[in-house]
Amino acid sequence: MATFQILLAMGLPVGHAAFGGTNAVLPAKLRVASVISALLFVAAFYVVLARGGLLGVASESVTVRITIWVFAAIFGLSTLANIASRSRWERFLMAPVGLVLTACCVAVALGV
Repeated sequence: MATFQILLAMGLPVGHAAFGGTNAVLPAKLRVASVISALLFVAAFYVVLARGGLLGVASESVTVRITIWVFAAIFGLSTLANIASRSRWERFLMAPVGLVLTACCVAVALGV
């Protein structure tokens, strides 16, 4: 997902699967939002690895344990927004991706 957001930020015509799907190539403000989204996905990746115990003792950090739930909530809200979108790409591709990301964050947060 971070790679997808970077492609959006670079101006590739894949915008129909993001931000409501109204622009194939995102305008400048949405490109900035894509950069921020890419950074959030990278941060989420780090937090999942940390909570999963792949980065040493960070899995026991209170900050990591709270942050994984924050990302689960963000991805859950994103899933709902994608389901409600007018964009077919968001409804049929991004919503399931968001649901998987939510489920993964919850599973890792619970230690399943």
